[in-house]
Amino acid sequence: MIKNIVFDMGNVLLSYRPKEYVKTITTDEAIGEALLKEFLFSEEWIMLDAGAITEEEAVKRVQARIPQYAEYVQKTMDNWHTDLTPIEGMPELVALLKEKGYKLYLLSNTSLRFYQYQPQVEMFKLFDGFFISAKERLLKPQKEIFERFLERFDLIGSECVFIDDLAENVKGAQEAGIVAHQFCGSDELKEYFKKNGIL
Repeated sequence: MIKNIVFDMGNVLLSYRPKEYVKTITTDEAIGEALLKEFLFSEEWIMLDAGAITEEEAVKRVQARIPQYAEYVQKTMDNWHTDLTPIEGMPELVALLKEKGYKLYLLSNTSLRFYQYQPQVEMFKLFDGFFISAKERLLKPQKEIFERFLERFDLIGSECVFIDDLAENVKGAQEAGIVAHQFCGSDELKEYFKKNGIL
C-alpha cells in the first residue's frame, strides 16, 4: 500500500530550462552557447549537485576556461534559481495528495542553493521532508541515494512511489525497491495515480 509520494524537482515540480535561462543572461548567441557548454552542462554543474565543489570554486573554474565571459559566468551562477515556475497542474496535484493523507517528499539532484529558494516555493510548505543530493554527496541514479533516503525517513520502499522525468532515475529507484514512475506531465501522472488506486 502506497503511503508516501516522492518527487524529483526539476521538470517535475518546477521548470528547469537552461537554454531558455541563458537568454535572460545574454542575447549574444556565442556567449549563450559558451555558458551552456562550459557551465550549465559542465562537470562543475554535476559537482555542485554532488556537493563536491562550492559555488565560488565552480565559478572560478569555468571563468578560467572562458575568461572573456567571466562576468556572464558569475551572473549565471547568481540568478539561475530565479525561475521557479511550477509545472502546470502540479501544485494542485500535490495539494490533492496531501489532502488525501499522503506523506510528501522531495528527492532531487540539486545544489545547496536549494535551501535559499525553498521558502519561496509555495507547494514545498506541504512537504514532509527534503533529500538533497549536494547535502548527501550522492547523486541519482545511484542506488545508494535511494537507500539512504529510505533510511533517513524510516520508510519502506514498497510503500513509496517515486516520480522522476528521467528513465535512469526511475530505474535506480526500482533497483532500491521503490515503486517508481516516469513523469510525462501532470495529467498523465494523475491518471497513473487513479489507475493504481492512489487517487
